[in-house]
Amino acid sequence: MNATDTTASAAVARRLVLLAGIVRDRAVHPDPSRIDALERRLRTAALLADTAQLDGGRRLAPDALDVLQEARELMAGHDFHLSAAAIEYAVAPVAGSVPDMRPHGAVSPKLARDDFEFQKLRNTVLHTRRLDGTDEDVTWALRTLASAHYGHERLAEEIAVSNARPCYRGKTPYHLLAQQDYARKAARRARTHEGGKLVVALGEFGIPAFLHEDRGVSCVLVAVDRSADENAAHTGPRVLIASGEHAQRPAGEHDAPWAGHLYDADGDYVDEVFEAPSGLDLPAECAEAALRLAVWLDANADRYPRT
Repeated sequence: MNATDTTASAAVARRLVLLAGIVRDRAVHPDPSRIDALERRLRTAALLADTAQLDGGRRLAPDALDVLQEARELMAGHDFHLSAAAIEYAVAPVAGSVPDMRPHGAVSPKLARDDFEFQKLRNTVLHTRRLDGTDEDVTWALRTLASAHYGHERLAEEIAVSNARPCYRGKTPYHLLAQQDYARKAARRARTHEGGKLVVALGEFGIPAFLHEDRGVSCVLVAVDRSADENAAHTGPRVLIASGEHAQRPAGEHDAPWAGHLYDADGDYVDEVFEAPSGLDLPAECAEAALRLAVWLDANADRYPRT
């Protein structure tokens, strides 16, 4: 197989074969039979994916999915010094998405930089599009991603221990403090109304936000699951942010701190999420509101899933 394969399932089969080779050459385990078992499952899944395609190559056969699940469970139960995330990159042509790599929330600047370096490496691999290149390109990309995710997963354990130290307990993660500064500068540059500045600040934290108005009351809308689709944002748990009952006045008319309130999927009020401090200029207040919402989402979003 080569880079000219036209179906998604054929692309998955090619990636799985190459990943099996990586497991054979790079996996580490005290019991070699475990490595053999993992390699065998990946090659079997590749064969099934390539010979039993469904729906024009846009899906994988159930047998292939079953074998892939066995491979995932094997990697979850044993340390091969490779991340199981590599399997998700292999099936991405069918799944339509790739694994994310969210910050672990280190308070220590040094560990936060280590976290960032893993994220930068992942993003660099994806931006070069070598997963869609020659067999040599794909092998390099999968090997790099498997190692990067493995290192990032191990780093999470170190960060958890560090964050529990008395000097760090309860402090804001370093990466969020850095983003707050970017958010303040972005809000200051934005030539728009009060809500527009908040939307820009939230964007610096990777939080999609939308202006919303209903019967004369305006607000900034954020989906708890950080949906980037405005229609979807209206149908799940969401946070509505306003200054009093306003979010679309000229920036100079902003006269009350931003406050965010949580509503459930039916639009019923649940609780207050945050209130920005008073006495800040609007760009600084937007950045502080964005920071407080980011911290809340990181800690609570799993409690309010989209149903």
